[in-house]
Amino acid sequence: MSSVSQRTATASIWTISGKFLARLLDFVSLLVLARLLSPTDFGLVAIATSVLVIVEAVLDLPLTQALLRQPSPSDEMFATAFTLSLLRGAAIGLLMIFISWPMAIIYDDHRLFALVAVLSIAPAMRSMISPRMVLFMQRFDFKREFALDLITKGSTLLFGVGVAATTGSYWGLAIGAVAGPTAAMITSYIFAPMRPAFGLSEWKRFQDMISWNTVSQVLNSINWQLDRLLLPRFSGLSTFGAYSVADNIAGIPYQTFVGPLLRPLMAAFSTVEDRRNLVAAYLKATNAITFVAAPILIALAMFAEPTVRILVGEKWAPAAPILQWLCLVSLLGLPTNIMPALAMVLDNTRSLALRMFVEFAVRVPVTILGIVYFQVAGALGARIVAVLVAYAASLVITRRMIGASFAAQLNAYCRPLVAGLPMILFLFWAEPMLAAMPTGLNLIVGLALCGGAGAAIFWVFALLVWQILGRPDGIETIIVQRLMPRRNEILTS
Repeated sequence: MSSVSQRTATASIWTISGKFLARLLDFVSLLVLARLLSPTDFGLVAIATSVLVIVEAVLDLPLTQALLRQPSPSDEMFATAFTLSLLRGAAIGLLMIFISWPMAIIYDDHRLFALVAVLSIAPAMRSMISPRMVLFMQRFDFKREFALDLITKGSTLLFGVGVAATTGSYWGLAIGAVAGPTAAMITSYIFAPMRPAFGLSEWKRFQDMISWNTVSQVLNSINWQLDRLLLPRFSGLSTFGAYSVADNIAGIPYQTFVGPLLRPLMAAFSTVEDRRNLVAAYLKATNAITFVAAPILIALAMFAEPTVRILVGEKWAPAAPILQWLCLVSLLGLPTNIMPALAMVLDNTRSLALRMFVEFAVRVPVTILGIVYFQVAGALGARIVAVLVAYAASLVITRRMIGASFAAQLNAYCRPLVAGLPMILFLFWAEPMLAAMPTGLNLIVGLALCGGAGAAIFWVFALLVWQILGRPDGIETIIVQRLMPRRNEILTS
């Protein structure tokens, strides 16, 4: 295993571990808040956060990516990054306050005015995180990011649950959303001390990435938030609350396993100069993300009903079928998550904007028509169509950027999926037994055992497929080398 692969694997372990523990805290938070609050409360906050996500994405600045490309960022570059980030946070806060009243009128709910204004504090806090944290990423040192994740989610849990238990209102969700970023900002200066300095002398080093990245982020935010903006107008807050909770649960595998891998992968891509090695690294990354996330998404889709009952209770039963389809969308979209990181490293954000535009051109009309005529079912169908279009565009653009053939890209993605077929058969057999169990400890234990057995079946068959295909270079190679170091030469020769 190469030095870069080993460092990337080690960094990935730290980031995934941090996100996994952070998501456990989110699980606890969701578990408690879903019992303290109603679907209507979740729906109301989801409306506000959907608009906030769009505004944040529209004004997103890829400052970390730009700094990561520099071998030794100067103090002037850090000052420029800090200034740009601070200006972004202030702009988001002012814009959210400005649009909070029109939102209250559009959705006919005066509570949105104060709610949106309070939630706008969160991006302001995120904008002030120390930019010197990027130095640890350059050294593949993600231990501090591990700690930062736990501190952020711990603060969200503590303040969110505390306020919800005290007031019994949606303000628990809002205060928790603000407390996490605030704690992260304070902690970042303990890990990466920096005296705040203002200046834009190194603006040119950020200019190109920011311009095309802005276009990409605008399109991407509309792509993924349009259904959350339209659904409340064509379905009740309770139905939208169920959709929002299902979307949050379906996003857990991405936030826990896929998202954390992107940072070390971006750092790894930036160290590869040879085009052939870059193709190999990209294919290995696609294979790794599918290998890790696919069994979790398959298990979550097959066991959606008992999972919803355990996590949020019987009153959230309408979220279960929605969760199944959202997991399918996430599974189909796994390979599309690698291409943006590659485009950033290659300073080819124009190609990323092109992919987002293609997806936008399909998703917007399909989503509008789907929701107007079929509500939730239309929103889910639109997501499936859009993710397939996004994957097709990613295949073409990746081939143009680095020369990876369609066959190689499809093989890296589909090879782990073949191992999912035996797992699906096992879960299909086990699901009726779990569905018949009442909510309680027996259901939790049964779900854990069946899910673990399904994952074991997946990974065993994945390794068998890898052996049958001649042990191609991929995540399986790294796993075998880690588990059986004394037999590396025999097993991977």
